Amino acid sequence: MPTTKPKISVLVLTFNQAQFIQRALQSVVEQQSNNYDLEIIVTDDGSSDGTVDVIERFAENSPVSIKVLAKKHEGITAIAKNFLSMINLADGDFIGFLAGDDSFSQNRFSLQLEKFAANPNLRISYSDGVNCAAGELGQRCHSVETVDLMRSGDTARVFRHLTSQAPVLFIQGVLAKADFLKRIQPFDVDLIADDWVFNIKVFYALMTHGGDFDFEPSVCFIRNIHGENTSRNLIVHYERVRQVADRYCNNARLIKSRFVGNSLFSAVKKKRNDELIFFIGKMFKLPEALYWFFRALILSVHRKFGLFLNF
Repeated sequence: MPTTKPKISVLVLTFNQAQFIQRALQSVVEQQSNNYDLEIIVTDDGSSDGTVDVIERFAENSPVSIKVLAKKHEGITAIAKNFLSMINLADGDFIGFLAGDDSFSQNRFSLQLEKFAANPNLRISYSDGVNCAAGELGQRCHSVETVDLMRSGDTARVFRHLTSQAPVLFIQGVLAKADFLKRIQPFDVDLIADDWVFNIKVFYALMTHGGDFDFEPSVCFIRNIHGENTSRNLIVHYERVRQVADRYCNNARLIKSRFVGNSLFSAVKKKRNDELIFFIGKMFKLPEALYWFFRALILSVHRKFGLFLNF
């Protein structure tokens, strides 16, 4: 008897990304294969720049089914709610994620589906990406340390890492079993954070209920760096970190002070006065952040002049 092809649902969030969204959707369509089916679900958070018009025109001629959910603008506080709505709407056997200003690399799903075929206990596959600024590809999205951690296969170790600092682990690189995500509901609608909470909930579920994860080291997505990335707004990003640390982490004060100190150094270096004033204010409540500020300063000097440091 013929085997039913798996179906992948790609969930896309957009807001005022008219200049990027067509490339994002095209990169999903280019994943088409005889080995699986695709669907795209897009939630637009009340764009005012014609993003929805671009999506609808693209959908008219798309060989891949595209569902468009155009909503009233709610901002970053609705990220979790919008993702959960799309997860619950998805018809696929697997779910992937994409920001409306990013794109997928070729054959990414083929690489990850091979892993699921080889391991029936696999619940989720992560992968690496590459940053792109002004059309130029740059560094990998995940550090060498993060890649080593993810390739260890040690669920408890990854969970400890996720709940002891503010790590970078992008969900654009995820392909997960849909029934797994629908069961664990991997976002927190009370918080504005997205990737971090997702990963904490995923690894908590893997620890408590079983199941495997893995990491594909190939580049599977391209992260577009530009002025509108919310993660580049350190004041907004601090609120994300504060909320998650206070709710999910045992050493919340350490996580927040590290972020404040490093962000203050970044504000000084980049001469961003609004961030400078904001993080100086936070330092009065978190004086230990001064240590992280000077640590960042010393490491910067070390990188520039090649001084030997050991701390």
